[in-house]
Formats: sequence, structure tokens, C-alpha cells
Amino acid sequence: MDIIDFAWRPLYLVLRFLLWLAWDFLVWSIAWGLGWPVWRALTLGRFPHVGIRDHEDAGVLEAIAVCGTGLAVLGAALWFTHAQVMGG
Repeated sequence: MDIIDFAWRPLYLVLRFLLWLAWDFLVWSIAWGLGWPVWRALTLGRFPHVGIRDHEDAGVLEAIAVCGTGLAVLGAALWFTHAQVMGG
């Protein structure tokens, strides 16, 4: 049993690091960066209350709204691109 744990531990740490990296890059860099200007334009600069690089200072609901919007924008862009390329 110790040999399995010994072999599994490095793989677990690598997978955990990749998950953290994907979360940090996809959500905070991409989704926040796409959602922030959308919300700023829609609310005429009143929301979100933090700057584009200050996502650590955002509240939970603020972060969910901005990142959710960013993911929706990313999904819509991918869907539109796919529809244009595939002709559908």
C-alpha cells in the first residue's frame, strides 16, 4: 500500500497544480478580463466596483457576475466562430 501512495502522491500534486493553474488562468485572467469591460459598458462605469486588475478585492457576488459574464462571452464567441467556420 505504501508503494501505491508513494507513486500516486507526485501525480496528485501535478494534477492539483494543473487544476489551480487552469482555474487561475481561465477564470481570473480570461473570464474576468472579458466580463469586466462588458459590465463597465452596460452600467456606464458603475459596476464592478474594483479595477480590471483588482479581482482579488471583488466581493463574491461581484466576482460571480463578472466571471459568469466573461465565460458567457467566451462561449458565445466560440459558438459564433464555430458556426462561421462550419457553415451552420
